[in-house]
Amino acid sequence: MPQEVIPKSIREALERLIRIPTYGERSAGRFLYNLLKLPVNERLDIVKSLQESAENIRECRECGLYTEEEVCIICRDQRRSKKFICVVEEPQDAFAIERLERYTGVYHVLGGRIAPLEGISPSDLRIESLLERIERYRTKEVILATNPNLEGEATANYIAKLIKKQFPEVKVSRISHGLQFGSLIELADELSLEKSIENRKSL
Repeated sequence: MPQEVIPKSIREALERLIRIPTYGERSAGRFLYNLLKLPVNERLDIVKSLQESAENIRECRECGLYTEEEVCIICRDQRRSKKFICVVEEPQDAFAIERLERYTGVYHVLGGRIAPLEGISPSDLRIESLLERIERYRTKEVILATNPNLEGEATANYIAKLIKKQFPEVKVSRISHGLQFGSLIELADELSLEKSIENRKSL
């Protein structure tokens, strides 16, 4: 299909959308074309919300969660115990756990997982800041809630070894395989996610 057939604004939007990690031409096209099916006022509402997020959302300087403040609401909450740190790959994983309304500790966002084939090494993740927080908070338990896949398991094992070496008194646990291997925490149903955290095992 000649490029001229596609309106310029659509072409430019698609070119920008594929800059989003994990978005290719097909996923970008599905998003944009479904957006265009909505009435104009609804499209503009969505675009406004996206613009506000792009302008106002930042990473919490403590844990890495998305927030509109310098420090997120969880890290500021005096009722949350800093003796328990749940380590996740991405902010959306922590938000999925929060929906359960059971966990009362704090989080630490790694910003990804160890994936050598993609050029992602331990130094690319927020591991050093995790170790610093464990020392500062005198943490009792670190819950490794990386995704139940090869990269997530490798990341959890790597971090567990570091913690055991540097902080032998700290309990290190891993969420159980109530979640299907290869699945993503952010997409897990609440019952499976709840059971995987409740039945976590020591490493």
